[in-house]
Amino acid sequence: MGAHEQGESSSEYYQRLYYTKGILHSGDGEELSIEGFKFDTKYTVLFWVLAVITVGLFYLLYAFLTVYAPHIAAHLRYKSVPLEEAEFILVYEERSNDCTLCEVITVEIKKSLNYSSTTTPASNSMFTATEGDINSPGLSNPPESDITEYSALLSDVPHIKYIIYRYTRYIYSRPFNSFYFLSGLDGDNPMKRPKVSMQGLKLDDVNTLHDIYGPNEMKIDNNTYLQLFIDNILDLFYLFQIFTLVVWIAAGFYYYSAGIVIFSTLFIGAALIRIKSYSDGMMAELDFTETVTVIREGAEYEISHRQLVPGDVVVINKSSKYLTFDGIMIKGQVYVDMASLKGVTIPVIKSAQSGDISGRIDKLSYDAPNSLYSGSKVVGGYWEDREEVLALVVNTGFLTEKGRTFCKATTPDVYQYSIDEDGLTYFKFLIVIGTISFIVAMILFSFGKNYLTDKIYALLQALRLVTLSIPPSLPLALTMAYIWSSRRLQREEIGCRNYRRIYVGGRIMCVVFDKTGTLTKNITATIGYVPVHQNLDKPTFSGLREASADMIDDDILYLMVSCHDLKMAQLSLDDESSPDRIILASTGWTVNKSMGNRYPRLEPPRQSPGHKVFVDIIRRIPFNSALKYTAVIARILKEAYKQCNYYNKCYVKGEPETIIGFCNPESVPVETQDVIAKYTKQGYILVAMAYKDFDFHDDSKSIEFPKHGMTFLGLLIFGDELAEGAEGVISSLHHKKFQTVMCTGDNIHTAVHVARQVGILPPANTGNPADKVVHITATLDTFGGLVIDAMDYDDGTKYKPESAWGDSWSPPNFVVEGDSWEVLDNAGGSHLDRIIIAGKVFARMTPRQKKNLVELKHKIGYETCMVGDGSNDNEALVEADIGISLNSRESGLSAPFHGKSITSVPILLNEGRTALIQLLAIFESTGCGSVLGIFTETFLYSMLMELGEAEWIYIDLFVVMSIDLVLGYTDGLQIIPTSRLQSSFWNAMRITSNSVFIVVCILVQIAVIFYLYAQEWFVPTIINHNYITDSSYEITYTFYVLIFQVTFPAIVYSLESQPIYRNYPALVVFFLIYCINTYLIMCPFEFTVELFRLKVSPSVLFRAEVLGCLLVNVILNILTEYGFISYKGLPREDKADDK
Repeated sequence: MGAHEQGESSSEYYQRLYYTKGILHSGDGEELSIEGFKFDTKYTVLFWVLAVITVGLFYLLYAFLTVYAPHIAAHLRYKSVPLEEAEFILVYEERSNDCTLCEVITVEIKKSLNYSSTTTPASNSMFTATEGDINSPGLSNPPESDITEYSALLSDVPHIKYIIYRYTRYIYSRPFNSFYFLSGLDGDNPMKRPKVSMQGLKLDDVNTLHDIYGPNEMKIDNNTYLQLFIDNILDLFYLFQIFTLVVWIAAGFYYYSAGIVIFSTLFIGAALIRIKSYSDGMMAELDFTETVTVIREGAEYEISHRQLVPGDVVVINKSSKYLTFDGIMIKGQVYVDMASLKGVTIPVIKSAQSGDISGRIDKLSYDAPNSLYSGSKVVGGYWEDREEVLALVVNTGFLTEKGRTFCKATTPDVYQYSIDEDGLTYFKFLIVIGTISFIVAMILFSFGKNYLTDKIYALLQALRLVTLSIPPSLPLALTMAYIWSSRRLQREEIGCRNYRRIYVGGRIMCVVFDKTGTLTKNITATIGYVPVHQNLDKPTFSGLREASADMIDDDILYLMVSCHDLKMAQLSLDDESSPDRIILASTGWTVNKSMGNRYPRLEPPRQSPGHKVFVDIIRRIPFNSALKYTAVIARILKEAYKQCNYYNKCYVKGEPETIIGFCNPESVPVETQDVIAKYTKQGYILVAMAYKDFDFHDDSKSIEFPKHGMTFLGLLIFGDELAEGAEGVISSLHHKKFQTVMCTGDNIHTAVHVARQVGILPPANTGNPADKVVHITATLDTFGGLVIDAMDYDDGTKYKPESAWGDSWSPPNFVVEGDSWEVLDNAGGSHLDRIIIAGKVFARMTPRQKKNLVELKHKIGYETCMVGDGSNDNEALVEADIGISLNSRESGLSAPFHGKSITSVPILLNEGRTALIQLLAIFESTGCGSVLGIFTETFLYSMLMELGEAEWIYIDLFVVMSIDLVLGYTDGLQIIPTSRLQSSFWNAMRITSNSVFIVVCILVQIAVIFYLYAQEWFVPTIINHNYITDSSYEITYTFYVLIFQVTFPAIVYSLESQPIYRNYPALVVFFLIYCINTYLIMCPFEFTVELFRLKVSPSVLFRAEVLGCLLVNVILNILTEYGFISYKGLPREDKADDK
């Protein structure tokens, strides 16, 4: 607000000015400054008047400012008002020097909520209260520390106001003139929720909560074409093009200016259509619907997951297996696969805990036995057929842990890549050249022999030299390069959400892989089993065997098919994530569906007519985290020639220590602990097996399962199955000198085992010191000092930290766990830097720790690519220089790239190097072309001459743009560099190369002109000081030379990526251009002479000699550039492998 309102006193003015600003309280304790705005008729009219007067340029400037300077954009269009009256809120974030304009949304509250007994109803002070009270649904972080209770009471409240900032809702509190984070049902504060029970919510409460919390979805608005243009295409080069248009129109070059507008519109439109189509396709892929059964007012309703609200009671066993909410179990147990959240392939048990659900709900935790999370998958349950398994919805949408992770992932620290800085410097450098030429031209026009009398006319002509420094073809060439790169990626089924990130792949030094779902499949594989032979003298282990349908009939087989927690109806489900399902599937046994069986019966895949075997399941004890085992009473029936024998057995499997405790010591081999340690060290998961002959009566109402006197059968072994192509991908990356790292939430032994399988870590015990794997642990002593322990992972040898680091040329391979990483990260210093550089495996890492690792690698100069598939990878995928998501549903919106499998990684990195080399070549070629154009025009200005409009249209809009259109049409690098590319424009070799190219071309131009002066038929042009002529021998032959020379950079600098003869569309274009150019020199028709105002020499031999000079010109350029290539850090055929 810039002035007093009519009739307003100074005190009222300053009070109102004070209330235009306030605080936004985030859920994590951070406070952000905010300011209120609203539409104002005067501001709106002025805005549109300026937009019309400037023919839309002011509106384009406003659109640019809404992204890069929203605070300025807000003051241009809106009026600053108190927050209570605001229609828009501008949120300032000082940490990232960023601000966002958010719309204020008002929701009418039609019904009142029923309240939890733990909540004290209060007056509606959030809207009308005295100071010290806050009342709002789920309102977090009350301003006053002595406020310990506040309710969700909404009775008598007509409406609430909120904004959505970074996908999170914030409710307005009038007494405190602030917005507060809208939390769910959990947290450290007292309960702030409606009354919940096993009977579910009241229907009126559901409607109110839906209005407050919104739909249960993580959906982002699809960007408009204008927003896509600003985010992906608009840059300084396009803004400079507006200045170019103004100058050339003022100078009278109307057709040239119209051509620029038309070509720019076509090229930009093609790029936007491609970006929009991919963005729409990604959103469509993410637009899924899950069916959920909920209990409301005691009745069951089948609804879409979008209709869930906090407080709903969900019937798990009647809903989709994919969870779309965070909640707690309140009845029954479920088997949950949390691989996309934690990176651990083994499903975990979640069971209801004792307690009153109407009481306080603590903050949810991954490790809590009753917590459920969005993104998890229900793979089995332990319920009776008629019993319901219930869960209470605590958080929905972006309030879920998955949603919060996504929110953090969409707001990473903004890195300024070196190539962006170089591009800006390059832009400034060309502007400096143009400015110098402008000064030279003004001096020539004012004080030189060939001066101009009209100074305004002279100024416009001199300004044209400044515009030539950034040719109109440059932004279009960049746009087309991005289009061709994305086309090549799309052909390999790799999606791209941000064109500008493609070239960053050329700078990547390190690739960080998640394990589960990336290097390994997202399921647990049965490796096999190790049986125990009960010999007469002592039991012994046999070798590892594979579970299959050809296993012999023995107790191990019968345990595998019967000792599980699957309902018989579930045995036909195609769900490979459950270990029980995997074990059963490996044997080939299925359910016998014959009528009349008293008990569930299983049978093998093949039965011989004379010999049949069946297994009936009599009783079961489902797995429980407290028991640590599952048990079954089974009956084995064997039919042989119409005689049937049966045996009752008790089978049990579970944690090895627990099962061994049930067994007779005589049945347990003495080397059992060694065998367990051996497979555990290799990263496998072990399940022990045992049995006991068991006698009981079918009519027994209760059966006591034996916990002693059992016979040890052996060990079941589970492990991760490698993703297809994982080993080849790692090998290829190592060959190209990429560092590879694993960062996972899984345990250290599994991580190291998989890392060795794929090649990230060397094999064990090779004898080579460089292959040594060192396990680093970091703790704090009683005084807070850093204590680092280093131990050889394979033989347990302990090292002093100094000796464990190795030397700078051959550091060891470090493996670190999340707890130690946290200590090292907080301590900082050289120890942390060594771990960042030489760390190969990071296990038990949280999403935040993954992000920190990627961030720190970037800070020490390691450009990093992150590859992941789960929502726990979101933050790291965005923080990395480039991120590749292999799962569009879990992490597709976080990463700029989306691939189908791990084999997409080397393809993308190769394309990144291709794109980077092409980008450098574009800047080099356009830079050289700009300097040649500036020199040519300045040289002609010295004689009061210039190239005409038709000639510039031919050069820029036909020759250069035609080449730019097809130059990026390649199949990628035929020669792949084996080291990181030098992306800087400003290394000595690159500058020298460009300088040599320009000097050669300028010398040829000067030589042709002086040779022209030496011809007998040459007649000098009469100079008129009132205007610049556009028709003379000098102009004609300067034009002839320039139309060839502007094509040479594309030929010369294509050697850096792919020779031009391998680009067939480019060959056709070059052939066409050279035919037309040769025609213009050797035998132009009359209409061509008039169009370009040419003065053709009478000597055909002279014209042929000019062509000969140009041939020598390009040959010299090619030879000199070929000599510079290897010094630019670029590939040569004799120094790299073929693709």
